Amino acid sequence: MLKRFVLISILFLALILTFGCMGIGETTQTTDRGVSGALTPSESAPAPSTPNAGSGTSTQTVYQTKEGSITLKVPEATLEMKLADVKAMLANNGATIQDIRYYESDSRKEYDVTIKVDPSKFDAITSKLADYGAVKDLSVSIADVTKQYQDLDTQINNSKIELDRLTSLYNRTDNISDLLDIEREITRVETNLDMLKGEKQYLVSRIEKATITIVIYEDKPASTQLTLPLEGIGGLFFGALGAALTLLVLAAGFLVPIAIVIWIIWWVYKKIRGDGGSRPRKSAHSQIPPPQSG
Repeated sequence: MLKRFVLISILFLALILTFGCMGIGETTQTTDRGVSGALTPSESAPAPSTPNAGSGTSTQTVYQTKEGSITLKVPEATLEMKLADVKAMLANNGATIQDIRYYESDSRKEYDVTIKVDPSKFDAITSKLADYGAVKDLSVSIADVTKQYQDLDTQINNSKIELDRLTSLYNRTDNISDLLDIEREITRVETNLDMLKGEKQYLVSRIEKATITIVIYEDKPASTQLTLPLEGIGGLFFGALGAALTLLVLAAGFLVPIAIVIWIIWWVYKKIRGDGGSRPRKSAHSQIPPPQSG
């Protein structure tokens, strides 16, 4: 009995040791796979464009254009003075006046001023403009042109590479026909490259300088407005007179031929009657009977 118990105990211990070793082996293998087979964060997905002090990389530059407009109403008879004040303020804040235009209508006079300003001063200048009149309208638009800028850069670089290849091929070619074909291609690429550079330069100017359109206007005095209808009445009078003269000319052109035809008919009629009445008539004395003799 004791021998059987000892034998069973030995078998039980052997089983425990066996399964324990298998478990340790599986755990070791799993741990090894986790260390050697797992993907690091840089391998699982492309890293975003973020600053990295170790590599020296920086975030992608974002390009934007900023444009706005503001409409100011000033008191009557102060338009010129307010315009001068606005121009002085713009000069003091580093703004460049690009265009000034004057308009006058039946009801008001106005100046449209287009300026270029550093985007960082856009809001400050817009706020200061409100001190020179009553703000009737204000709008601001911001556009992200990063993709447009990058596309232009890519096209410019590709055109430069193509131009270098064509130039190299031109220098190695001796055939006249091939040279003429290459020259045409070089001209085409150069023209396209100049156009792309112009587009990029224009885009860069819009990025570097924001645009603000300023409308300054005043209402016209009532006395000035009363004189305008008189001018309109004069225009209507002369227009009606011209129309009447035109009708008279048309009527004359229509009636004169008819009058000529009628006159001809009358003349012929009178001529015919005149010929018929020219025959000699018997005298009234010839119809008196002769006197009878005694």
